[in-house]
This record gives sequence, C-alpha cells and structure tokens, in this order.
Amino acid sequence: MPATVTRWNPNQEFVGLRHAMDRLFDQRFGRLPAFRGADELGASTLGLDIFETGTEYVVKAAIPGVDPKDVEISIEDDVLTIKGETRKESAESNENWIRQELSYGNFQRSLRLPPTVEAEKAQATFDHGMLKLSLPKRPEARARSIKITPQGVVDGASAPPVE
Repeated sequence: MPATVTRWNPNQEFVGLRHAMDRLFDQRFGRLPAFRGADELGASTLGLDIFETGTEYVVKAAIPGVDPKDVEISIEDDVLTIKGETRKESAESNENWIRQELSYGNFQRSLRLPPTVEAEKAQATFDHGMLKLSLPKRPEARARSIKITPQGVVDGASAPPVE
C-alpha cells in the first residue's frame, strides 16, 4: 500500500496558533479595540493617509456618503481631530437583507502633529468623499538648500589667492 505524502505548510500552523492565542487573550482579558482585525473595524475607525512635502503635511481621509458640513476638524495643543457621523438612509421594513457590511454611526480620529505645523493656516477640501487637509510647515522647518561656493570664488568673481 503506497504511503501518501502531505506537504507541510508552516503558515497553516501559524494561523492555527494565532487563532488559539486570540481565543486565549479574548477569554482572559476580553476583546480589546487595539487588537481588532481589519474585518472587525467599525464606523468609529477612520483610515488616514499622511505624507509630507517640502512645505506642508497632507492628511487624506476617505469619508464616502458624508456631507462635509457633518465633519468637524479641530487642532488643539498640536492634536488634529477629525470627527463626524455616517447616517443610514431610512430602511424600508419589507427589505430582506442578504448581507449588510456598510457601517453607520460616529467616527473620530485624533493624531499628534509635529510642532512645526502652522495650524492657523491649515486648509481643508472635500471632493467626492475624499477629505484633504493641507497643514503648512513653519518657514524655519522647511527644507533649505545651501549652495557650495568653490574656494577662491566670491559672488561669481574670482578672489585673489590667499598668501
């Protein structure tokens, strides 16, 4: 009788171990929000993209279906806070849901800004559900380039050699 060979997949064992550890921590400490998986994130979570240019920091957040007047943006003590609410359209009582994944409710996200941000000059735009915040840097924090002057040249003219 021929023996069957089964390929060993270490990733499969890791996933099983991770689920066991998740269950252990859930039973011992309860479900902690910081340990939620991406599939369990609710409306209270707001994903952000943040990048930096030479003159500003840019924060982007996708908030589809939200009216811009329902979004509150504040900066206090170098902490940026974006909060608002996604509202569910009135549901008809005769609807038979097959799957319902859209999240509704309040959302809020706060993050600490570098002290180099000029908060009073911040600007926000909202286009097709995409919020974009432009946070200018203070002039002293902007990148500067320093040109190297060749030795013996002063303001474009040749200087006399030093003896």
